[in-house]
Amino acid sequence: MQTAATFRLFGDAALTAQAVTRRLGVLPTRALEVGDRISRRSQATRDSSAWLLSSSSGIEDGTELVEHLHRLLGDLEPVAARLWDLVHAGYKANWFCHIASDATEHAAELDRPTLQRLLALPGDLWLDVCGETGREDR
Repeated sequence: MQTAATFRLFGDAALTAQAVTRRLGVLPTRALEVGDRISRRSQATRDSSAWLLSSSSGIEDGTELVEHLHRLLGDLEPVAARLWDLVHAGYKANWFCHIASDATEHAAELDRPTLQRLLALPGDLWLDVCGETGREDR
């Protein structure tokens, strides 16, 4: 099983990622502003800001999704009221979760206490579910 999770806040030109960092006092994993280039290979620019807090530096093998969510919750629960203030100011929030698993492996489990903790914070739960790629044993 391969998993990762990122809490994401998006805003328009007046709602910057820098303002999120100042308001929360939490450093993002990545911050993108309106006008930033979308990639090094493209001249296109972003039309929204993005403040991203990831549970790890990349996709992890053998870590349950709930562990990634608990890492993020540990950072974000102390600033829950400020997160809600940002959403009420116009930011859009979501929890983007990646889950890759072979058919012979188990399903991701989200227990009720974790779901209750997620519900206390803004943002819908987005699940990107797929089969693992690049495995040598196929």
